[in-house]
Amino acid sequence: MDDQTLSEAYARFEQEDAEVRQKVAATKRIQNIIWVICIVLAAIFFGGLAMGQIYYQMTLEELSIDALPILMGTTLLITTGYVVFILLYFASVRVIYHSHSVIHPRLNDFLHPDEQRPFHWHSYFRKHTTDIEMQSKGAATVITIKIIKITTLFILILACQFSWMHLLEISGKEMLDEYYAFLGLVDLTLFSSIVLFVVVLLAVRVGALGRQKQRIADSAHRPPADQ
Repeated sequence: MDDQTLSEAYARFEQEDAEVRQKVAATKRIQNIIWVICIVLAAIFFGGLAMGQIYYQMTLEELSIDALPILMGTTLLITTGYVVFILLYFASVRVIYHSHSVIHPRLNDFLHPDEQRPFHWHSYFRKHTTDIEMQSKGAATVITIKIIKITTLFILILACQFSWMHLLEISGKEMLDEYYAFLGLVDLTLFSSIVLFVVVLLAVRVGALGRQKQRIADSAHRPPADQ
């Protein structure tokens, strides 16, 4: 293969790989903004509740009149942010999967098996990829960070939900149909999103393992290069 063709293949790879990294980085920024907003919303509400008790000497029963609808709205906003946060992971997985199944194989078709460009999915979530690609703990670090963020939002929604139920009990109000619908909607959203997230991750992992085994089988049947 001539150097010109190989140079063009490298140039195309670098351009397409950079575009994928930009898309993943943009999605990650949006997720970080959503995560921070959810934390701030919860902090504002619970901080206001504490301030009302400490500085204004108001009881929870007095605060519950205004706090109940505010907490319901806050819970719905955080739940919506939680769903969008998880759905954005699917957007990142899609473009990374395209890089794994199209961009990298297209370049490696031009290269000798010993010189092929390795694929490190976790490098797309880091600014500096040189060191992280050489470390086996890179993937574990990325996964841990993602799980911590999702778990934080999950616990935050549960805290808001149980706080709302506690305030409702203190206020002496009865559970109405719309209240049951509110609790059911939040619970359904929480657990269905988690299940969907796990299913997609498993599907991607199984697909990657299948392609890895296929490449190993192809390499085993490839005739040796002429000496």
